[in-house]
Amino acid sequence: MLVMTPNTKTAIKRQIPFLIGGTITGAIMAHYIGLLPTIVVNSIMWYTISLVTYKFVWKTSGLADQKYLLRYFLSNIRFQRISKKSS
Repeated sequence: MLVMTPNTKTAIKRQIPFLIGGTITGAIMAHYIGLLPTIVVNSIMWYTISLVTYKFVWKTSGLADQKYLLRYFLSNIRFQRISKKSS
């Protein structure tokens, strides 16, 4: 079972707009310029947007949230692998 701390929930809520925006613009761009250029351009574009938003809206570094979420989900993946091997 996945138990989330309040910090995890807050970090995810701050990342959702970037996920939705990146998905929408990525789908539109992929139709016109292809998949590989879309991945590169869309990633750079939304990374920049998220850094600016974090700096001016939330007055924090967005990298801290991203690192926190990455550690959280990687630890859950490792836990699931260990529990599958033992059963």
